[in-house]
Amino acid sequence: MWSVIKIERTYMTEMEEHGFNTIIVITPSDCERLAHLYPRIIDNLVLGRLCFVGAPEIEDILKKDKKIHDLTKVIDENSIISFAEVNNCLSKRMEDILRGREMPRAVTGWYYQQFLKMQYSAICEDDYYMVWDGDTIPCRKISMFQEGTGKPYLDLKHEYHPQYFDTISKILPGFKKVIQRSFISEHMLIKKDIMQNLISDIEKNDQIKGEKFWEKIINSIPPEKITESSFSEFETYGTYVALRYPSVYSLRDWHSFRLGSQFFDKDTISDRDFEWLAKDFDAISFEKNQQMIGDGNTFFNDPYYQEKLSAKQMLQAIQMEFNGGYKEVWADDPVTMKNANVKKGVFENSKGVDNRTLFVIVSDGNEELLKQSVEGIKNSLSETNYKIEITDPKLPYYKAINTVIKSCEGSEYQDWDVYIIKAGTVVVYDSIHFLKQAIYSSDEVGAAGSVSNLAANKQRLDVHFDTPEEYIAFGEKNNVLMECPYLERVSLSSNGLLIRRETFEKAGLFDEKYEFCCLSGDADYSIRLLENGYRLRLVRNSFVFRLVWDEKEDYIEENSPIADFLYVNSNAFAQIPFRETEKFNVLEIGCGLGANLKAIRSLYENAKVVGVEKNKELCKIAEKTEKVFATLDELRKENDGVMFDILLISEKDFNTMSDEEKAVIGTRCCADFKVIAK
Repeated sequence: MWSVIKIERTYMTEMEEHGFNTIIVITPSDCERLAHLYPRIIDNLVLGRLCFVGAPEIEDILKKDKKIHDLTKVIDENSIISFAEVNNCLSKRMEDILRGREMPRAVTGWYYQQFLKMQYSAICEDDYYMVWDGDTIPCRKISMFQEGTGKPYLDLKHEYHPQYFDTISKILPGFKKVIQRSFISEHMLIKKDIMQNLISDIEKNDQIKGEKFWEKIINSIPPEKITESSFSEFETYGTYVALRYPSVYSLRDWHSFRLGSQFFDKDTISDRDFEWLAKDFDAISFEKNQQMIGDGNTFFNDPYYQEKLSAKQMLQAIQMEFNGGYKEVWADDPVTMKNANVKKGVFENSKGVDNRTLFVIVSDGNEELLKQSVEGIKNSLSETNYKIEITDPKLPYYKAINTVIKSCEGSEYQDWDVYIIKAGTVVVYDSIHFLKQAIYSSDEVGAAGSVSNLAANKQRLDVHFDTPEEYIAFGEKNNVLMECPYLERVSLSSNGLLIRRETFEKAGLFDEKYEFCCLSGDADYSIRLLENGYRLRLVRNSFVFRLVWDEKEDYIEENSPIADFLYVNSNAFAQIPFRETEKFNVLEIGCGLGANLKAIRSLYENAKVVGVEKNKELCKIAEKTEKVFATLDELRKENDGVMFDILLISEKDFNTMSDEEKAVIGTRCCADFKVIAK
């Protein structure tokens, strides 16, 4: 056994002594911006030679530093792939959208630089080559082979962009996302023959127009998706390796400081800064589009704070306030490790989020509970983004909320979104951030609700700790980016509820006939939102901590006509035979307000759902946000070609159906459809 280990370690040493070229695909302007930091790449990577792939002018930039120039090589990008050819292919693909306009050079550049990294395999003289992002600088020495086994590393981070995998499934039929984490880590060690095989397999796909691999990639992307960065060479290569060559690489977590340009001046960052960063981070990125905070003198580069806190601690404290939502995650955080950073587009920004929030704290006269709620807000939000209003403790619950909202009419706060909490509810880090993301993810979303340790309306998380500090620490771990953070609901609790301000104009205020906070009062307002076409989202990564609980919050009126339609049938869900990413169609008979339909869409991203509800009042509400028919005959007349894989129906509804209605179901369901009893 020992002789085997010795041989394996010798192999690793020989590989690293032999080295491999590291290539940086870069523009002249980006090269000049960070050239003075490139000696750190040379010093910290085990490599053969550093090769810059780009325009010939890069040679002149590198001559300014003898060390860089003598140890590097410049390769003309057009000698690998012609930029003009790629630009022409993209222009042709988008000609119906461009309508005679020029193809944006930045969009072509996005795809072109990835194709260059792949095509370099054709001229590579070694077994491996490393691709490295030109805006990223290593903080410490990096070894790319595992000690003992000699296996190369594939480094992983937490990021998720669904369209990357849409493209992968087209260029490589049968391939899909296979691991939770991401292969996008600002660098990748590529095995030449595997990349060549990947390119060959893409070029063999005769279902896509084109001869060269990059032509087929471009032609596999819908024209309207081209500008949304719909391809990743890192995710494609990593997925290919995972499915075709799973034993070649070892996987490793990689941590990079993505906010370099915001907290460090690239021209003055010091050896001390790099040594401090290196304790937690493998590399630091200086993205050119990031805005520096102030003059660059922040607590990140302050020696006093560097002695008190680690870079990891500082980043965890502030990262969600900056960079639009990317979060660095560590393996020692088991809650965070379950989540990924979800990105949607690079060239097109999503609709802006209005961070201004009017906090309505419903007081019962308990000053200590009120103090805890106020401190939670102040500790987790920037003071420029919130206004706190405290209700009159003498007023009934819903009237107290309405009174505050009305009092802000005509003031500077009249257009601010409203977040309601009862005194004793404590928001924690990013509770509000993710609610904001939810309501601004679509114009259809009118309100979003938090989860809590104490909550009505089935919004309670089953967590139990001994101290408030432990609950707050849990919240900070829970409130991170998730792949599927939203559960669409037909009702939300008013405690921990963020309401888009404009919805009040259509749905009105709360019904004051209810004296105290209860399910009936909350459901009444939720249904009015549904009636006006608004969707409601329960946000699982928005946790708030509650100190006290009032059992009256569970109250619902006796013989309430909606009580049976507020929640999902969990027994039915347990019988769904499909995985979360599979495509299937569901028909629910007796869908009520659409609770099951909404939940299925939330948890099964590719499912299509249709409902039938004979109760006219319920149907009128449900059809505002779901595809719902009043009768099976209306469904029969809908000739959309959809065949259902699942029929969701109660025994009572089935037994009362006529033969004609059963015949309609028979014509719209697949031959092997599954019946799930509610």
